[in-house]
Amino acid sequence: MKDNPRLTRARSIVGRRMFLGALGAGLSVAMAGRVARLAVAQPTATPKRFFLFFMPHGMAPEHFDPRIMGGDRTNFALNQTNHSILGPLEAYKSYVNVYQGFQYPGEASTHTGVVNCLSGLTVADTTAPRTSVERVIARGLGVEPLILGACSHLPYGLDSNGMLFWDGGPVDPEKSPVKAADALFGTGGGPMPPQDLDVTFRRELLGLTEGEIEGLSGELAGLTSEQTKLAQHLAAIQALKSGGGTGVSTCSTRPTLPTVEMVRAASAGQVVDPSGGNDYFYQERNFPILLDAQLEVVAQALICNAARVVALMPMFVTCDFDFGFAGSPGPHHNGLSHTGPQAAAGAQYNSPITVDNYLPEPRLPFARAQKWFIQKLVDKVVSLLAMADDPAAPGTKVLDNTLIYVMSEVGDGQNHTRTSQIEYPQVPASLPLVTIGKCGGAIRSGQVVAMPLDVPDRAAMANRPAADLYLTMARAMGVSNATFPGTTGPVTEVLA
Repeated sequence: MKDNPRLTRARSIVGRRMFLGALGAGLSVAMAGRVARLAVAQPTATPKRFFLFFMPHGMAPEHFDPRIMGGDRTNFALNQTNHSILGPLEAYKSYVNVYQGFQYPGEASTHTGVVNCLSGLTVADTTAPRTSVERVIARGLGVEPLILGACSHLPYGLDSNGMLFWDGGPVDPEKSPVKAADALFGTGGGPMPPQDLDVTFRRELLGLTEGEIEGLSGELAGLTSEQTKLAQHLAAIQALKSGGGTGVSTCSTRPTLPTVEMVRAASAGQVVDPSGGNDYFYQERNFPILLDAQLEVVAQALICNAARVVALMPMFVTCDFDFGFAGSPGPHHNGLSHTGPQAAAGAQYNSPITVDNYLPEPRLPFARAQKWFIQKLVDKVVSLLAMADDPAAPGTKVLDNTLIYVMSEVGDGQNHTRTSQIEYPQVPASLPLVTIGKCGGAIRSGQVVAMPLDVPDRAAMANRPAADLYLTMARAMGVSNATFPGTTGPVTEVLA
């Protein structure tokens, strides 16, 4: 439908007035032109962010599953299941979905399935081309994903144990948080490199005085009753100038990244040897600080829209780092994740299905290690995004417009399950799949999303493919034409 001629004429007049007024306020010709265009532009959709966070070696379901109250899957607790691996997310439960009853179909078994678990492909070899979910989403948005890895493969190079991310062929994650930060935010204390145009424009508007902002806002008042993009920007700038923002980051200059700078200092002059064990960025003792630094980069990249699609792989599958720093001395893969469950007293094949059919003590060290990952994610990313005003969407927090996907390559760490199934004695064990965030209102969060489970022999027929979840997340992110092998359709319980 064509615009009303009077509205078109009004927009033209106001656009010209805004241009001349912006020049009079001392703005450059280029910025005055952008002010004029934004003055008459309709608001666009809020920019969404996607972050994929990998946790190696699965879970212990007796320490992971939410407690559901009275059969209501919107009434659940994340911090009341033994050691409660998901407990750090309890304060953000309204943003959280926990997914049960999904599987990674195909030929792959155990950890070797890392090569296809994010693509939906069903072959186990590393020769067939495939594309993982973060790349599909990034391509649909027309952006380049930021792919990070904290010790994500062996020092000598990328082998199948580190091939989680794919773009036709396997993607080698960026190992240095220093390099990633400098590319995103520039060096020194100067202005950040140009990123999302709306965010960049808001940074420029931060330099205007209160009087100039009020004058621009007054010009807009006579246009239409509909809010324009410039009005949104000006409202956000006024809130910042009046102290209404959270102070997390204004995104006007390089953010403060203390752990990144610690890594910069510690790694300076160190041997960087990709063919051997001397590379600072692959030494076991440096893993905790490297993960902290990379999560620091992730948080600020999402807040400032410096990267709209991010993925992070801490460790590779079969990685045996000693987790003494997390309160669980012993190698993560063989020593912790391979600890076998033990049946609780009285648990039988016909007992009611519950995680209480396993004793919590035998796999407590493994649970501590996996909870350490979740705690890091909450402390370094989730809490900041929940506090940060969205620079591109006044009135919302960054977490409102973000979707974080937490996953692993297997389900039960000892049993190496790639289906969601009822284990003996009657314990439900699903792939550990979690989303955090509302994705701009496209995701219905705050629920346990349950698909059918069955005993191991029948689980593959009952479960839904994880690719259905990938399709759902892509659509929530606005990528409506995304496709994945083996999908049966989006998970409608999740889409708003």
